[in-house]
Amino acid sequence: RWSRWLAFCGCTIAGLSLLSSSVMRLVSEQNPEDWMDLLLPRRSLYILRGPARYEFTHEILKDEESFFDGQKIPRERRISVICRNLPVLPAPTSPPAPACR
Repeated sequence: RWSRWLAFCGCTIAGLSLLSSSVMRLVSEQNPEDWMDLLLPRRSLYILRGPARYEFTHEILKDEESFFDGQKIPRERRISVICRNLPVLPAPTSPPAPACR
């Protein structure tokens, strides 16, 4: 599944959350019972690399599910800017590019 996305996206995803705070949920691909919620305050920047990028799905929770540490995080109008680096595809005999180690 992920190999299809690797053709278009590199090893890093950066997101800038604007206007509204939100809760992002990371869920393990290997074990869906292994998950973590992250609070993304308004005007925050997050970066997904390594295991967080490749071994977990990520989603922004709907308003009715948007709780963090027992507190309701109201979802208002949300704008996000997502940046993904270009994939670095090494030659078959080359080691991975330094930017993706």
